[in-house]
Formats: sequence, C-alpha cells, structure tokens
Amino acid sequence: MRHLLLGLHLLVFAVLATGPVLAQTTLPGPEVDVEVVNPVDGSNAFCVAPLAAFDVRIFLRPGTSSTTCTLSCSPPNLPGGTANLATGVVDLAFDTAVLSYVADSTQGNPGTAAAQGLPQENAGDGRIGWAQAGSWNTPGVPSSGLLSPCDMEMLTTADWLFQLQLRAEGSGMTNLHLRRQTDPAPFALSFADICGSDAFTQSNGGIDEVRDAIVLISAGCSGVLFFDNFNTGDASRWSAIE
Repeated sequence: MRHLLLGLHLLVFAVLATGPVLAQTTLPGPEVDVEVVNPVDGSNAFCVAPLAAFDVRIFLRPGTSSTTCTLSCSPPNLPGGTANLATGVVDLAFDTAVLSYVADSTQGNPGTAAAQGLPQENAGDGRIGWAQAGSWNTPGVPSSGLLSPCDMEMLTTADWLFQLQLRAEGSGMTNLHLRRQTDPAPFALSFADICGSDAFTQSNGGIDEVRDAIVLISAGCSGVLFFDNFNTGDASRWSAIE
C-alpha cells in the first residue's frame, strides 16, 4: 500500500502535457452544492509557485427544490426551499504552516445576494468564513439595515459567494477544506431558505455535493495532473488534460 501511495504521488507531480486541467465540478440537482474553485480555470485544483499569492473562490450552486411559505407580500406566496436560499454559513480551513492569508473580497455578481455576505476573518486559526443573514438595503453596507423578506434578493443563481487571496509559504501539497458538520465547532456548512425552515446541511440531505480543493506548491506547474479527492485517498476518479 505504501508503494502504491508513493506511485500516486509521483503521478500527481509528473509533467504530462501542456493545457488547462479539467476538473470534476458539481452538477445541478435538487439540493445545494458548494465547492472551492480556482477562478483561473474553474477547477478544484491550484498549482502555485513558492511565495506566490493566488485567489480562491467559494462557489455555490443552489438546488432546484422549491417550497412556498406565506408572508405579507404581494403576491402573498414567497418561494422558498433549496432553490431560494436566504441565509448561509461557510467556513474554509487551510494549513497555516503552508499557506498564509492575504485578503478577502465579496465583490461578486451585484445581481445576486452572493455579494451581500460578510467575511469572517479567523486566519490565525487557519480558517476564513462567510456568513449571510439576509440582504442589506444598500448592498454591502450592514448599517443600512436588512431588506424585508418580501424584497430580499436570495441566493437563486449559481455564483461565487466570496473570494480570498492566499500566499504559498511552504512547499509540497496541501488542501483547502470546506468545514463540515463532522469538523470541530464553531462553524459548520449550512444554509436556510426564506421560509425559516430548518437549515439545509449534509446530514439532512439539504447539501448534496461539497468539493474541497488541492494546492500544489511547485516551481514548475506546466501540465501537472491532479486527480479528485487525493487527500482522502480516493483515486477512483481522475481529472483529464486536454
């Protein structure tokens, strides 16, 4: 087994061809999907030079399941369910011995509520969070107060929630981990709709797909082959190279 893992390491670091890496990505479906994305190529993998800074995005794909709740709106039926998310908590963990935090941004698509959340900077603990509790009257300005549920923009479109910039301080391979319910407190991945129902989580089936990202720190990155779920030891699915 040890020789097999060593061989897999060598395959990951092998320079096979030039061209972008094609990643496995989440697929549309009835439940919520979240993934760590490389904004350069849309993959779940990064290859960066030592001491280089690189951007990371957290991408959300809302589900298609929809329910309704009755609020004092016109029309009175406001759609809810995984297709219309109003709140969410996301926490991204990284190894501080290998990566350092530089900055964060929530300048997403102004047409979605993804731009409304607030980053939670806990870089000293090796994690950066993002939280949304509704939409602000003035986008990005918490002091303006929250919109009413009837006027609120919800997370209805596949888009990135927030972006952060990290710097490669070490060498070798590490991962960017979206914290699950099984991880230590205080923050676990969850969302909820405008109807005020119980949170959508992995354990109750409300969150379907969650994808971490792999970071390879190397002086030579051309044509590197990554495969999915390397950090979990699952080599059953491989990314492709054009």
